[in-house]
Amino acid sequence: MTRPDRVRTDPDLAELGPLAQVIARALRDTPIRLGNPDTTPDLVGALTVAVAAYIGAEVLPPGALDQARPPAVAWDVEIENKPGQWAVFSPNCSRSAALEWCASAEESGGWSARVVCRTTITTIEPRPALGEGSSADADPA
Repeated sequence: MTRPDRVRTDPDLAELGPLAQVIARALRDTPIRLGNPDTTPDLVGALTVAVAAYIGAEVLPPGALDQARPPAVAWDVEIENKPGQWAVFSPNCSRSAALEWCASAEESGGWSARVVCRTTITTIEPRPALGEGSSADADPA
């Protein structure tokens, strides 16, 4: 039984409509088996990511997460094929593995190798309001 003092009106609930759609989509798109505890983490993970993405894009001010989220770092080993031409040989390894591989390549002779630190910073931009932007602003990818 609902208590009359806790019943919300439509205007109160209208703001939650898009979030409810995000949750419903995550529930619909995540395969689970009733009674199987192994699928629970999949559902919890899908719901967490969906709600976090919604909050980051729709609720938080632009740039709010930029300082809280450290940049992603990946280490690559590059080999010099020809003088001045470098190619990635071992992408996305740990720094220590990259340094070890680089040292062994140079010890074996004939290979010039270097370790490259690649840093990626991800930002969340708010969706443009209807009518903002143009097709010229669209991302070509």
